[in-house]
Amino acid sequence: MRNEKRNQKQNNERNRDRNRKPGAPRSRRLFDVSWATVKHRKGGFVAAFVALFCGSAVVTACGILLMSGLVSCVEPERYAGATVMVGGRQSLPVKEDFDPFHAERAPLPAATADRVAEVPGVKSVVPERTVGMTLTDDRGAAVPLGRPLYGHGWSSAALAPFRLTEGHAPGGDRDAVLDVDLARGAGLGVGDTARLTVGTTSTSYRITGLVSAPRIERQSAVFVTDARAGQLAPRPDRVTAIGVFGDPGTDPDELAARIGRAVPDTAVYTGRDVGDLEFLDVGQSRGFLVGLSASFGGTALAVVIFVVSSTLGLAIHQRRRELAMLRAVAATPRQIHRLIGGEILLVGTAGALLGAVPGFLVADGLRAAFARAGVLPADFELSSHPLPALASVLLCVAGARLAGYIAAFRVARIRPVEALSESQAEPRGLGRTRRSFGWVLILLGVGSAVAVPLLVPGQLALAGAGGSLLLLMVGFGLIGPLAVKLAARAMGPFLRRSRVSGYLAAANSTANARRLSAAVVPLALAAAMALMQLSILSTVEAEAKRQAASGVVADHVLTGDGTGLSPELAAAVRKIPGVDTVTPVARSRVMLHYKEIDQYRTEPFSAQGVDPARLDRTLDLDVRDGGLGELRGDTVALSWTAAGTARLGVGDTTDVYLGDGVRKKLRVVAVYGNGLGFGDVTVPHDLMTRHTTSGLDSALLVTATGTGDDARVTTALDRLARDTPTLTVRGSDDFAAAQEADITQQSWTNLIANAVLLLYVLIAVVNTLVMATTGRGREFAMLRLIGTSTRQTRRMMSMESGVVIVTAVVVGVLIALPPAVGASLATTGRAVPHVEPLVWAGVAVFVAVLGRLSISVPTRAALRARPVDAVSTGE
Repeated sequence: MRNEKRNQKQNNERNRDRNRKPGAPRSRRLFDVSWATVKHRKGGFVAAFVALFCGSAVVTACGILLMSGLVSCVEPERYAGATVMVGGRQSLPVKEDFDPFHAERAPLPAATADRVAEVPGVKSVVPERTVGMTLTDDRGAAVPLGRPLYGHGWSSAALAPFRLTEGHAPGGDRDAVLDVDLARGAGLGVGDTARLTVGTTSTSYRITGLVSAPRIERQSAVFVTDARAGQLAPRPDRVTAIGVFGDPGTDPDELAARIGRAVPDTAVYTGRDVGDLEFLDVGQSRGFLVGLSASFGGTALAVVIFVVSSTLGLAIHQRRRELAMLRAVAATPRQIHRLIGGEILLVGTAGALLGAVPGFLVADGLRAAFARAGVLPADFELSSHPLPALASVLLCVAGARLAGYIAAFRVARIRPVEALSESQAEPRGLGRTRRSFGWVLILLGVGSAVAVPLLVPGQLALAGAGGSLLLLMVGFGLIGPLAVKLAARAMGPFLRRSRVSGYLAAANSTANARRLSAAVVPLALAAAMALMQLSILSTVEAEAKRQAASGVVADHVLTGDGTGLSPELAAAVRKIPGVDTVTPVARSRVMLHYKEIDQYRTEPFSAQGVDPARLDRTLDLDVRDGGLGELRGDTVALSWTAAGTARLGVGDTTDVYLGDGVRKKLRVVAVYGNGLGFGDVTVPHDLMTRHTTSGLDSALLVTATGTGDDARVTTALDRLARDTPTLTVRGSDDFAAAQEADITQQSWTNLIANAVLLLYVLIAVVNTLVMATTGRGREFAMLRLIGTSTRQTRRMMSMESGVVIVTAVVVGVLIALPPAVGASLATTGRAVPHVEPLVWAGVAVFVAVLGRLSISVPTRAALRARPVDAVSTGE
């Protein structure tokens, strides 16, 4: 037996040597054969090309967003004239991960300027303070400017540099200089009076001059005396940044390196990097892009490979007769793999290369959508570096090659006689290995979606629920023919009511389950992705709305239309007769530092600072363990989600990086349930405001002493609002709606990213269904030659499309339910997600219409050919 195998191998090698063209390298012959095959079988390869073209565009877009998050900058404006800028560290160094950015500005001790001035090569330093302001009219209402307004000390005007175009510098505490664009937009000039408000404290300033700078586009500037800027700053002992002017001829990078060595507890910026220091939103946007694209890019690549694998599997299935003949004439498994691999490399490389170009347009579309959602600045520029496109091409081609190898594995390894047999009819059942893997993946998907949230609360639970979708999809893809057979058998009695078309549709659906499964899988994936994302979005929004509505028990809520509420406003409200409790609320984002399994992680969470005195009279956080009465000093209360993520309980101590990056060890005093409505981390009010950029409150929650005092308190608060600039009195419902806005923004951000992936899946659905239908032209011709009319054939395909659509919708719902249940458990603690029946019905109808059109249109096109011509063209 061993000698026979050796002789057969030698004969095959002699045949290959005999047919080899003299001087033609093997790679060239493989290219010629692959190109000839591609030209002869355009249908299947066009479908694979489309899948790879669109997939490469999606992956390239993810790479561009990631690269932009790492390297993109915004040109500095007010700091553009300085040689070097020195500021606090605006990001937290994290080993083996991307550095997250702080939510607030990290200020510097004012004494740092003296240390910087002693560095060799430094000519002069300019301490700079930035204070958020609001320009108000005579009635105290905010004047719309279209961009933020900041106040600065006059000495920092040299950093841009700003030049006086009219008037003179401020000389007293009530003098101010405006930039010319601000003055023109507000209708002000030299000698006029401008009412400038910090928080809710308004001051009238006499305009003594106007200034202009080479480039001021993202902000408006007001300059007061340095002493007045120190008085307005929330922390007079701190400065926002330090501008450095070097000696003539000094290299900025060398000077920055010397300053970094001399003052190591600072961050030094030069060139375009200064924009990160000047504009906090740029650094935060970069961090957002890095986090989003890193997680979304992996999912996108997995979905692209899955879709390409499904498309190639169908294309190879349609060529089973040709490949079986090759096996019958002594083609080895290795030769079959080389043939298919060469074809895939040819088509995949072309599709991936061409698809990388529109990937830049997709990335720009995502940038614009994120800007409209408010999570990116409108002027944020994407990187045009070619590395993401190159990486996308390599990943897509490698993924397609792997997918092609897997798809061709059976036809390459099967014995020639069996290959010829299976080319005429599909095998009756699935292989044991394929069936086992399918059920294992389904069980793992259900387990990660439902069991993980029950065992591991927190963000890991939500990640497990979201990641289970791919496991379930691949699992159902492996056992897809079984699902199609079950659906065909269940619908068989209804189909057979039509004696010809229905009988043929039922027989085809049962006998060609593998072929129909290739059409069902991408359609089910589209349905499952849409249903899961919409379910998570509606569940989070509904729960946030419920928590915010039930959690605010105060009678009145005071908010500001400007930069915030001044700290002294709470004391003024407490003096109003009839007021029982006033709770100031400050908002920010903090980072929890905790150990997860065998490594430390640092995750950002939304946070609030509250005064615990009589807090139950204004706010109900649904405390489940501990008590908020102990929320004083270095303490913290966590939502059950944050506590579960960091594995913390009452009495534990955790490291918390506050908004400006200051690290604190805080003791957990309570665990509460209303994290979605009010933030996952709650700290004492004073601790929060000391570490925010503005030091202002976001809201005041006010409760009257009794029902009889409510009308009197309402009247007094309305009078206070009329006398206090930018102050607004709201009801608890309005405040709840404002709380929901942050959650809604985050949800829509995820939905925007996944919408691109869903669009790709929809294109792949149409692509696969059209390929599956047009590949049956010979079958349609044979049916017509034996007497089946065109109308009966179309009706047969209509009934088969019904089997495909019903199976896809049912499978899509079954796949979407476990992740939806898991996400609900992870975010609300309840196993029942919030389901909008009309939304789910709309998704089902959309999938049905898409599937129906994708099958009926190519069917009509295939039936236009003469049956004799269609039969003669081959399979």
